[in-house]
Amino acid sequence: LRARAEAAAAAAKAEAFGQFQDAAVVEMVLQRLPQVAEAVAQPLLGTRRVTLVGSSGDVGVAKIPSEILDLVTRLPEAVGAL
Repeated sequence: LRARAEAAAAAAKAEAFGQFQDAAVVEMVLQRLPQVAEAVAQPLLGTRRVTLVGSSGDVGVAKIPSEILDLVTRLPEAVGAL
């Protein structure tokens, strides 16, 4: 009975996703985004030192905001590729 109920729930969810298409995908990505961010940040928790290397423009700490912005703007493309 439990397997049938889970199968029915999965079928209903698939049907709903089919009806909402892009909106459903965006909703799913937004729900999982905090988990993705946590998984990406986890290896950095033990970091004691970060060295940034650049050839032009801002250097050091001043470069971090632009690097973060660049990473965030690439996220939708990465999610789409997944």
